[in-house]
Amino acid sequence: MLERWRTQKEGRRGRAVVIGAGISGLLFARVLSEAFDRVTVVERDALPEGAVARKGVPQARHLHSLAARGSRILEELFPGFDAELAAAGCPLLDQASDAVTEFAAGRLPRFRSGITMRAASRALIERRIRARLEREPAIAFLPGREVVGLLPGSKGVSGVRMRLRQDGSVEKLAADLVVDASGAGSRVPRWLEEMGHEAPKETVVDARLGYATRWYRVPKDFPGDWTGVAVLPGWPETTRGGTLRRVEGDLWTAVLIGTGGDYPPTDPEGFASFASSLHSPVIHDAIRSAEPASPVYGYRRTANRLRHYEKVDLPENLLIAGDAACVLNPSYGQGMTAAALSAAALRECLNKGTSNLSRRFQRRQRRAVAPCWTATTNSDAQWATKGVEDLNPARRVLYRISEEVMNLAVEREDVARTLLGVKNVIQPPAALLRPGILVPALARAAIRTSADPARPPAEDRLIADR
Repeated sequence: MLERWRTQKEGRRGRAVVIGAGISGLLFARVLSEAFDRVTVVERDALPEGAVARKGVPQARHLHSLAARGSRILEELFPGFDAELAAAGCPLLDQASDAVTEFAAGRLPRFRSGITMRAASRALIERRIRARLEREPAIAFLPGREVVGLLPGSKGVSGVRMRLRQDGSVEKLAADLVVDASGAGSRVPRWLEEMGHEAPKETVVDARLGYATRWYRVPKDFPGDWTGVAVLPGWPETTRGGTLRRVEGDLWTAVLIGTGGDYPPTDPEGFASFASSLHSPVIHDAIRSAEPASPVYGYRRTANRLRHYEKVDLPENLLIAGDAACVLNPSYGQGMTAAALSAAALRECLNKGTSNLSRRFQRRQRRAVAPCWTATTNSDAQWATKGVEDLNPARRVLYRISEEVMNLAVEREDVARTLLGVKNVIQPPAALLRPGILVPALARAAIRTSADPARPPAEDRLIADR
């Protein structure tokens, strides 16, 4: 694809502007560089030289995951990227053999699955991607500038207005295409209304989930045989969970999760006490003798928010990408993979030219990130209810079946492998409904229902992990 755009004279034309230098913005800049002579990334933050958290990425200090599908897309866009992370000391973990996953129903079996994850911090991933792009002659970065509006034009928009954060002066930047990758705080809905367009409707699913993170130095004599641990909540009774993962620099990132408003505290003593209350002691046992390497960081803005740009008549040369279009609960670790899927969707659209690009892309992006949206909202929708009494009969049956699928994953390696495949977006959610899984799950659900018809479902964490 890259060589095709570079060898076809008509394939590269004009200037594209990307708003935001987060993961989405960087990946979109990379794809756009195949089709445009010049790609300018405008970022309101100063861009640090090292792999450090930026103020404009409020959850950057917390644990991030790059699912297997997301890793594959990054490797396609940046050949050798995984080897670069490995050289930086980022462990590779097999998500079954190198990880302990504790559900309310029990522990997933440990076996060599071949479904791997490179355990790296968000700051390192972002910095290494940006370093690659900084070497591209077609890509330029303009840090310290906040986009404050769109410029109208014959095709819809003709560029952006920027305010320099240093002195407040305003500049204009012309563009043939504008991509909003500014994140969850995107102001494009308001800007569209100011231009006479309709703002998108929104779908919001809020589990009232909060999490707190602390980094620790891995003890040199740590005897554990795992690289990562996940202790997952279980609806409706088990509101608490957590994740612990080894990343570069011989550090652990410990994240404690509370759903339904049961937020973990951000003081060190409260953090440790919360860890000791989880339904599995494995995280608390690991960190209680480890040396802290950071304060405790809290985060509670976790509502899933889908802006339906695929249903709006947008300017032809305006695209809305990543969190600006679809915000996912960060605790599921789907955000970076969703950004990669969106970038791949844009690449597919550009392969067919730029005619009617906005409408084609928004629809294609919506389909691309649908598995990630389903993964987060199916579970969060339960926590958003007041209890079992809020579920209609059909939903109760669905959750009972989900519970039995979870029980099967604890008991059978093949079901656990399928579960991990769905979580990593390398298999569709429908894979969990194949006869070898669905039939025994239905039978077990029927037996449990007949034995105790009043019993509520206990688990619907089919693809819940960081």
